[in-house]
Amino acid sequence: MRIALVCPYDIGRFGGVQNQVTLIAAALRERGHDAWVVAPGDTTTQPVRSLGKSLNWAVNDSTAPLKLSPAVVGRIRNAVADAEVVHVHEPLMPLVGLAARWTGKPLIGTFHADPSLLIRRLYRYFPPLKWHLASFSSLAAVSETAASAVESFGDVHLIPNGIATTGLPQRDRVSERIAFVGRADPRKGLDIALEAMAQVREARPAAHLVVVTPDDVRPRDGISIHRNVDDDAKADLLATSEIYIAPNRRGESFGLTLAEAMAAGAACVVSDLPAFAAVAGEAALRVEPGSAPALRDGIVELLENRMRMRELAAAGRSRSEHFSIDTTVEAYLPLYENAASA
Repeated sequence: MRIALVCPYDIGRFGGVQNQVTLIAAALRERGHDAWVVAPGDTTTQPVRSLGKSLNWAVNDSTAPLKLSPAVVGRIRNAVADAEVVHVHEPLMPLVGLAARWTGKPLIGTFHADPSLLIRRLYRYFPPLKWHLASFSSLAAVSETAASAVESFGDVHLIPNGIATTGLPQRDRVSERIAFVGRADPRKGLDIALEAMAQVREARPAAHLVVVTPDDVRPRDGISIHRNVDDDAKADLLATSEIYIAPNRRGESFGLTLAEAMAAGAACVVSDLPAFAAVAGEAALRVEPGSAPALRDGIVELLENRMRMRELAAAGRSRSEHFSIDTTVEAYLPLYENAASA
C-alpha cells in the first residue's frame, strides 16, 4: 500500500508528533508498504517530500514550527498524488492539516494534542471544522485526553503513540544521573527541573542532570546541556540515566518521551497529569505539577532508596511494552485498508 503521512510541524525539528510520524513511516516500510512523510522542513533520516521552510508560531503554550503559506495546498496535492491513503496528523492544525482536505485522497486523521479550553470550545461550536473532518474516513486520538477534545466530531479510535521497544542500547547506568528531554517551553517545566536540581544537590552533591533539548539553555553546576542530539544519542543518554524526570505543568496528551524513558530502564518521576498517569500507571513516582520542591523530594526519595528506584525502573520497562510501535501500526492498518477500499 502507498501511504503518505502528513505532519504539520517541521520534520527536521524536535517534537513528539514528528517523532511519531517518523516511527510509523519506518514501521510501515519494514512491512513492505511504500510510506513517506509529507511535512515542512527536511531531514536526512527519512523519505520526506518537503513542503518548504517553516516559521515558529505560538500554539498551546508552546512554540510550533508551522507552514502557513497558501502555497502549501498545491504542494500537498503534488506530494500525495501517488498515495492510496493519506494519514494526516493534527488534521485541524493550520495550514497543512486543513489543506490535506483538498488532495482528493482517502484520509485518516490523528489528534495528538491536549488543546486549551478556548480551542476545545472552538472544536465544539464552529461548524466548518465538522465539515472539514467529514471528508476523513476515520479519526483517531493518541490518548483519552486527546480524544476528549474531539469527541464532538463523532467516533474516534483510541490508538496510543508507539515507541521502539526492541534493539535499545544496553549501557551501564551513571550513578545519580538524571535526565530531562524536552523543549524549554514553559509548559514543559524545564525551569522547574533546574530549580529542583539546585535543591537536590544540597542533599546529593553528586547528582547530575542531563538536559536533552533543541533550545539554547545555559549549563550550570551539576547540569549539562545536549542540544539537537539525534535519536541514537538520546537513547544512549536515557539508557545511562538512573532517573528520568517530566516536570510538565499542563497541556500533555500522552507522554512519548516518558514511554521511551521507561523502555530505557530509567525510574521516572513525573508530574501528576492525567496523560502521564495513563501512560505510566503505578510505574512512575508522580508529584505535584509546577512544584520544584515536590520534584526535588521525588528525586531525592529515589536516590536515597535504591530498591524503590529499581522497582520503578523494572515496572516501567514492563509497562512500556504496551506502547510498541508495532502495536500502533497494526491498529492503523485496518483503517488504511478501509479508507482505500471505500
